[in-house]
Amino acid sequence: MPDRVSPTAETHRTADLAAKFHTLWGDAESAFTEGTYNADSVPRHGDPRWGLSLVVPIDGAIRDSIAEDLGPIAAALSPHHFTYLPEHLHSTVRSLEGYQDQVPQDQVDYYADLVEAALKDCPPIEIELSGLGGSKGGLFVCGVPSDGLVLLRTRLHQIGVAGGPRAFVSNDYTTMRDIAHISVAVFQAPVVPEQSIAGVVSARREKPYGTVRPVTLDLVRYNLSGGQITMSRLAGIGCAR
Repeated sequence: MPDRVSPTAETHRTADLAAKFHTLWGDAESAFTEGTYNADSVPRHGDPRWGLSLVVPIDGAIRDSIAEDLGPIAAALSPHHFTYLPEHLHSTVRSLEGYQDQVPQDQVDYYADLVEAALKDCPPIEIELSGLGGSKGGLFVCGVPSDGLVLLRTRLHQIGVAGGPRAFVSNDYTTMRDIAHISVAVFQAPVVPEQSIAGVVSARREKPYGTVRPVTLDLVRYNLSGGQITMSRLAGIGCAR
């Protein structure tokens, strides 16, 4: 496992990801107006999306700050799209498995032990949050990961490639996430023009949300129903600040 990310990596990462968020939003803004964005759907057993995941839970003042924007976002979107409740806001570290109707306890225990080992001697996990943004697949708060989060992802990626999934391959199996965003809305069919949402997001493109410094990472499973996305916490793994 790698010991550390290079000292200059975080500075370059911040600039690179700011450019990426800018590009994603530029593509998304016109797609909303034209009705050419991407719709997600409720996952089925074996789907590589929405499976068992390791996440950074969002709470306290940062959750309150994001929650202030959830009402305007929901009001600007058509009501059939998925939106988040404040208590389910999170940033995904890594999707560990594809979707399962039931997650076996031995699988939860396996990943809890794996994450605990990957966190050993890892620098603090932090996410710097600044500005609403979006892509053709949804809306999010833009987040830049710390060296510690990058290192944790790298370790989990290497272990995942070497050992393979316990059940189903996830979307993250062959790749490693570079951003640390917090999703606030996910689009669902039918795809129709969304004329108002760009203004809501654009007005908050520079809003500072703060820095997340978690003391616990959560293993979760998702439920998508009733126009909302909820999470069930399966295990918590402590991490150093």
